[in-house]
Amino acid sequence: MSAETNVNGGNTNPNGKVDNEAAETPQEEVSVEQLQQQLAEEQKKSAANYDNFVRARADYENLKRRTETERSKLNSEIREKLLVKILPVVDDFERALQNIPENLKGEAWLSGVSMIEKKLKAFLDQENVSEIPAEGQDFDPRFHDAVHRDEESTGDKDIVQAVYQKGYKLGDKVIRPAVVKVGRQ
Repeated sequence: MSAETNVNGGNTNPNGKVDNEAAETPQEEVSVEQLQQQLAEEQKKSAANYDNFVRARADYENLKRRTETERSKLNSEIREKLLVKILPVVDDFERALQNIPENLKGEAWLSGVSMIEKKLKAFLDQENVSEIPAEGQDFDPRFHDAVHRDEESTGDKDIVQAVYQKGYKLGDKVIRPAVVKVGRQ
């Protein structure tokens, strides 16, 4: 290495210091107008990138909200389907307990069966499933499914005379209408 140049490419003064100004290559002079034009172009690019970012973020938030809504709806549908599948089991327990022969009414295992029915009903109550009132009520096609009509009865309005299968609601939504016999009163 010579005394006049340094590793960094700068020239060395006689006192041994590096002169960086001499090492710089002369650049073309850029006018203020050109710099303002470049700045305006970069600001446009920056604004476009920011707009794209805002749109992408909004799209993500919308997707997140839509996914959460769909997940919640799917969970509700699955819950409803499960509860509807449990209802025939509750019906069977009720029928079994209503039709116990007299000679079996004192059996100990019968209290266990009764406890199972009570637990199923408590589970339905806990899940906000309620029985639709039917017998003696005005017939309402939103809640009752008439499968038989008493033609001999007379009157102004249809009344539920008998319930063949209980109906149930999940909150305010009918998940199984009551199957009933209707007559006039």
